[in-house]
Amino acid sequence: MIYHACHELPFPQIHIVDTEFFGDDGDQKTPVCLVVRELLSGNVNRYWMDELRQMNQPPFDIGADALFVAFFASAEFSVFLALGWDLPTNIFDCHAEFRCQTNGETLPFGNGQIGALQYFGITDGDQVAKDDMRHRILTGGPWSSDERLAILDYCQSDVDGLARLFSAMLNRWPLKSMDLERTLARGRYVATVARMEFRGVPIDLKILNLMRNNWYHLKEALIEETDQAYGVYEQGSFRTHLFERYLTTQDIAWPRLFSGELQLDRDTFKMMALRYPQMADLRELRKTLAEMREIKLTVGCDGRNRTLLSPFQSKTGRNQPSTTKFIFGLPAWARSLIKPEPGTALAYLDFSSQEIAIAACLSNDEALWEAYVSGDPYIQFAIDAGLAPIGATKESHEVVRDACKVIMLGVQYGMSAYGMGQKASLHVLEAEDLLQSHKDVYRTFWRWTDKNVNAGLAGVELHTIYGWKIRAGKGKDVKENTFLNWPMQANGSEMLRLACIALEEAGIGICAPVHDAILIEAPLNEIDQHVARATSLMQMASEWVLGPGRQCRVDAKIVRWPDRYIDGRGANIWSFIQSRLGEEVA
Repeated sequence: MIYHACHELPFPQIHIVDTEFFGDDGDQKTPVCLVVRELLSGNVNRYWMDELRQMNQPPFDIGADALFVAFFASAEFSVFLALGWDLPTNIFDCHAEFRCQTNGETLPFGNGQIGALQYFGITDGDQVAKDDMRHRILTGGPWSSDERLAILDYCQSDVDGLARLFSAMLNRWPLKSMDLERTLARGRYVATVARMEFRGVPIDLKILNLMRNNWYHLKEALIEETDQAYGVYEQGSFRTHLFERYLTTQDIAWPRLFSGELQLDRDTFKMMALRYPQMADLRELRKTLAEMREIKLTVGCDGRNRTLLSPFQSKTGRNQPSTTKFIFGLPAWARSLIKPEPGTALAYLDFSSQEIAIAACLSNDEALWEAYVSGDPYIQFAIDAGLAPIGATKESHEVVRDACKVIMLGVQYGMSAYGMGQKASLHVLEAEDLLQSHKDVYRTFWRWTDKNVNAGLAGVELHTIYGWKIRAGKGKDVKENTFLNWPMQANGSEMLRLACIALEEAGIGICAPVHDAILIEAPLNEIDQHVARATSLMQMASEWVLGPGRQCRVDAKIVRWPDRYIDGRGANIWSFIQSRLGEEVA
């Protein structure tokens, strides 16, 4: 049954689409079939791979008068791009919209298509049989004529279920004009994600294969080499008592749990490595050993890292790619596997201190905005709080600045004065004084934050500038920190999405989005122009979120062939690994 809400959409054609495909991890996908139902007329058309390969464009309207509907549409678009087709103008991604509307709720069956159908009480056939058919498709054939028919039937069953889901969603959550505009913007981002996934990140395949073949011995050698400066490993394992001894000899006040034990989580190591640079290599080693027991990075035969970017999966609407399959999820040193192809260059462009800019603008705290505009919000906080004189710099007041940095970052995550003191090596009373100074200097920001937290805890819906939502589910035990940083993170996610759309639609090739940054690719002789254009578009996207006349700074790092990407945090480990492989660092 198709509900009346579908007829209220301003599109004379609504195409419900599902595809099937196969392909190894890291490779572009091979199309198998496509099924499309035109929702208003009920017409269904089914196409096998040989028919699809003869088409220059999709066998249905993808222009301004039609709406394309799919669940996790980036998967369907992998087929479009493999066939050389254009992508639709108007896209309704049921996954993105289901995530937006239910964000914060407890979903017993998850937020995938099966979970969404279950949410609306829609049955989806025999899941065991569906799983068997999906496995059969992924084998890549060959398939008998009966199997082909069964695969098409399976694909159509997903289309039929999706048509019911789409109707149920519109019946539950009617789209007003502004909601439709925002929905279509999210659809445009999904199309952009598909292009990024299709393009991938260029990887030095020769070095990667050498690493894979020698990984066990490399890890042993890496422990031995790195631990010379620390003496905290014994028989290949990290020993807490040895680490305690090292901290004592170095006079480092390390954060502890209330039980008195050392706080050894990843975030603590990250913060302490920022405060004590000598800890950086130990942090990278621990991250490497924890997350790279084996190298699972998915790289295609063309030397490109490709994996699902999983847009809208987090509560803040950010992407959630696999941390083991995505190059930017690996330890910093491993990013040096990124290398431009001959005749090309890469550029890494990131929003500078994005969350502080967002917090300042959305809270209308002019003092906080002036701190951001100063170029160094941490030293400006020290000056505003009377902790450093006017004209102070990072070099002249490094210790004060570091403490202020911990406070400014910590307040956005709800860190207690005790926690801030631990990470900044301050007595809890000193941390409380600094925290109070922050509250005194940035009063408007704190009033806005308290309002958000109270509203969120009361079950009131919070939303970003462009409509991404969150609301605590009924009876769900929620923490105030969930709503403390959400507005900054979620609007930051929105800023990045808008920037990616703008860059891709301007013809700038994006290889990957990275939290608050974008990696682009261009011919060597065009990279400077692309960086200038991309920087301008990213600043424009930031203004759409921050408000007229207010923009985030954008920093750019260009890597030209034959150089490779180097992240300074992992430079020592990368250099060591290359020396062990007998390769010169290029």
